Amino acid sequence: MFLEKLETPRNTLVLEYSFGRKTNLKQAIDKNVCHIWEYGGKLDMLKNVLPVLPKTKNYYYCIMVDLSKPKTLLQTIEICVHAMNETQSISDNCVTNLIILCGKYDLFKNFDTEAKKIVCSTLRSVALLNGAHLMFYSSKESMLVKRAKDIFSSIGFENGISIKDKQTNPTKPLFINKGADTWENIGVARSTFDEIKQRYYSKIPLDSSGDVTTVKTGLKKTHPEADIDKLIALKYDELREMETLEIDIMSIVDYLC
Repeated sequence: MFLEKLETPRNTLVLEYSFGRKTNLKQAIDKNVCHIWEYGGKLDMLKNVLPVLPKTKNYYYCIMVDLSKPKTLLQTIEICVHAMNETQSISDNCVTNLIILCGKYDLFKNFDTEAKKIVCSTLRSVALLNGAHLMFYSSKESMLVKRAKDIFSSIGFENGISIKDKQTNPTKPLFINKGADTWENIGVARSTFDEIKQRYYSKIPLDSSGDVTTVKTGLKKTHPEADIDKLIALKYDELREMETLEIDIMSIVDYLC
């Protein structure tokens, strides 16, 4: 939506590049270009991907988390921030600006009030600790779509995030710029990331399965693209329904294993 493309959005295939272009009003001949790298592969490989991406001094790092999955969102942020910090330490002349973008607010807003308070205070704590901008988002709410477009346009073609609005009420979509929050306003003591995690998981236990799902065959998900795992599951179902198999083994079950 930010790039105003007409095609239907689709899942990101591991790593994709896009760019936006905007005419400079002062010099109509010149055009400002915004380069966008989008990663949708396995999180544990992110630290290997970030160092090879070209960066400039105007560089923004955006972590997209799913508000509808509170048991795994903190783990996602931790892995991404760690990968970002590793990259930052080996980058020259590049200051990383961090945005924590929390999607599926249309589902999250129907959560229990107490659960929303816990998630919101935790996200605010993480954003404050890491000097990040925090923004709730939903592709199904026009106000949030417009705000996100304005922000991405601002960081892509202007001088950073210029919107000064602030929303800290947990019953509404949060929007807090870097430096606009304090531990006192959040209502918790100054904390380390480990202390934030301990406090959060005491109320919302970590999903031990993470984002690894299991198909009917007993096979674990192994590909970043869910469609591949679905096709594999269908193929194994076809094998299971066969009466004979031209391989010298005891059974089809042994073969599948």
